[in-house]
Amino acid sequence: MNDSKQTAASGAAVADAFASEQAGSKLVEKPVLYTHNVNVWYNDHHALDDTSLTFNKGEITALIGPSGCGKSTFLRCLNLMNREIDGCQITGDIIYRDHNINTPEEDLYELRRSIGMVFQQPNPFPKSIYENIAFAPRCHGLRDKASLDQLVEESLRGAALWDEVKDKLKKSAQDLSGGQQQRLCIARALALKPDVILLDEPCSALDPISTLAIEQLMTSIADGRAIIIVTHNMEQATRVSNRTAFFYMGEMVETGETEQIFNAPRTEKLQDYLNGRFS
Repeated sequence: MNDSKQTAASGAAVADAFASEQAGSKLVEKPVLYTHNVNVWYNDHHALDDTSLTFNKGEITALIGPSGCGKSTFLRCLNLMNREIDGCQITGDIIYRDHNINTPEEDLYELRRSIGMVFQQPNPFPKSIYENIAFAPRCHGLRDKASLDQLVEESLRGAALWDEVKDKLKKSAQDLSGGQQQRLCIARALALKPDVILLDEPCSALDPISTLAIEQLMTSIADGRAIIIVTHNMEQATRVSNRTAFFYMGEMVETGETEQIFNAPRTEKLQDYLNGRFS
C-alpha cells in the first residue's frame, strides 16, 4: 500500500473508531475536527504529549492553562502552522473532513482556507479595508467585481464592522483602531467561509470594550462552524465557550463542558489552577 493510501486508511480508521465510541451518545454528527494522540517536539523538547480533543460545529472551545503549557502549540497544529517551524515534529492524527491532515502531502493553501486563524496581535495587510477582505478570495479564483463587493460586505457584516467602515473601504486598514483591526482580521477569515476558526488570545491586546465586541462576535459566528480559542482570561472562557480544555506542562489534563470545568473540576491540578495556587 502506498503512502497516500496508508494515510487515507489511517484517517478512516480513526474516524470509524470515533463513530463507534460515540454510538448512542447525544452527538448526531461527527465532529468537524478532532485529534488523536498528537505529540509535538521542538528539536529535543517534548512540548505536547498525546493530546486527543474533539471539536463540533456550533461550539466554542476554550483552551486554558499557564503560559508555556502547550495551548498555542496545540492550536497551531490544527492548521499545520507548526510545520513551518524549523525542528518541529508532529505525530498523531489530526482528522478533518474524515481524513488525516497530518501528512507531508496535505495542501496547506487549501487547508487554511477551511481552517482559518486569527492571531494575538491584529495583523491587517498594508492594504485598503476592501483589499484585506478581497485579497484571499481573489487568490482562490473569485474575480467578478459584483461578487467580490457582496462578499466584502457580507464578511464585514459578519464581523460586526460594516456600519463602521462602509464609507471608507478604500482607506488603509492600518488606520483602524486595535479592536477594529482584530474584527477586520476575523472578517478576513470569514471571507473564505471556513469550517473552523482558530483564535490565539485574540483579546489580549484590546481594551475591555473591544474585548466585549470580540466576545459577542465569536458567539454570533459560531453557528455552523467550530471556534477554538486560546485564552488566559478565565472570565472570558466562562462567558463565550461551550467546552473547555485545561493544559499543564505539555499535557491536556482535563476537558469537558465549561460549566463542569469551572464549577466541578475533577483533577487536583485544575483545582489548583482555578484557585490561583500556580500560574
